Amino acid sequence: MTEQEFLKRWEQEKPVYQAWADFIKYTIEQTLKTSIAPTQLDYFLKVPVKPRLKLDSTLVDKAFYRKQYANPYDDVTDKVGMRFVVLLTSDIKKVCQIIEAPENKLFWDASKDRDYEAERLEKPLEFSYQSVHFVLRATKGNKFSGIEILENTSCEVQIRTLLQHAHSELTHDTLYKPKTVAQPGVKRTVAKSMALIEATDEFFEQAMQDIAKAIKPQNDILDLLKDRYQANIHQNVGEEPSNQLLVDTYFELLPENPIADISAFLDKVGYIYPKIKQYREIRHIFSQPAILLIYYLASHSPARTVEMWPLDRDDLNLVFSDLGIKLPD
Repeated sequence: MTEQEFLKRWEQEKPVYQAWADFIKYTIEQTLKTSIAPTQLDYFLKVPVKPRLKLDSTLVDKAFYRKQYANPYDDVTDKVGMRFVVLLTSDIKKVCQIIEAPENKLFWDASKDRDYEAERLEKPLEFSYQSVHFVLRATKGNKFSGIEILENTSCEVQIRTLLQHAHSELTHDTLYKPKTVAQPGVKRTVAKSMALIEATDEFFEQAMQDIAKAIKPQNDILDLLKDRYQANIHQNVGEEPSNQLLVDTYFELLPENPIADISAFLDKVGYIYPKIKQYREIRHIFSQPAILLIYYLASHSPARTVEMWPLDRDDLNLVFSDLGIKLPD
């Protein structure tokens, strides 16, 4: 195949490769939304995912000059690609699980082109570039945005942490300069940066585990309040930071077994639900599940609830009025 033949075929198939990459992005992101909540996707992905086609000149350079391929067109697997950048190595695994999920084998054959964990085990004393690379090849019968995806169309998907991404951006221009990278000073500096990245990632993971353990009691309460709100008031439940603010503010007032006590209280005061439905359209805090906690607290610790109240007093007036309790001075 000549360069001209290569580029002619590439020009014809660019829309197919773009549609294939768009389909992969859509599939992975939709699955992530169901597992981490739709509103949290932008937080989970630290860099927007943008499928990119290789430039014609870059593709020719790789296919005919930088490497020797028996079949240049089919053997270049990254004619289109994208990367998922996340915070922690444990987040990398979440994306990998989606790619390798049995149900997605209907759409693609996934081969792991590179795996930083496997490399680290194989070379424990070497600190080198880290990332997970998959090549996803389309199975027969895929179609997206009105475009038929040719069987075996490939797309490279990279998954890295934010620190790995920073390292990659720093060293990318040297990847094709082996003499530069081979210099002892350069190798030592790059190795030190990778060692620091690995250590920092381990600290991040431990910090996240410690934080998750510390806030579990508050999150358990919020989960209960959210379930009750959706079951009795509205499916569209607010998840703004004011929920955590209220739970944190009043956590010290709660009994030893708050889940059972709050549940029992909410079972007895079903009459408050229609009132909250009315207020939620005009008072923001009544669209948040934590408002149910305030009804509980107003009933059990009215004076302290007023004393510690961090928001608009008018909202608290409504809560006390609904319960038939006089608002303490």
